[in-house]
Amino acid sequence: MKKKNNYFFIIMGSLFIIFVSYVIAYNSGYYELSNSRKAIVTDERIEEFEKDISKGENVDIKNYISNDSIDYSSKMSKVGNNISNVINNFIENGLGDLANVLGKLFI
Repeated sequence: MKKKNNYFFIIMGSLFIIFVSYVIAYNSGYYELSNSRKAIVTDERIEEFEKDISKGENVDIKNYISNDSIDYSSKMSKVGNNISNVINNFIENGLGDLANVLGKLFI
């Protein structure tokens, strides 16, 4: 007799493992470490900016600001974002209007 795989428990177990790994990463200080590294880079750029001003050099803010953010979005993430925006707008506007109509009916 062949054993049937239960995909629900496989998916839930995978999601649980991902959740636990995020909790461990957060509690181990990974995010604080990455934020402190960003602050150190910012402090270094501020010192460089102040030195250039004290030397009397012509300064441009574009030389001291670096955009290190990487866009990891894909078509699927954009679709998911659009769906969540539609749901959010429905909840904010649609349910609010429904509550107003029900409130007028019972007042």
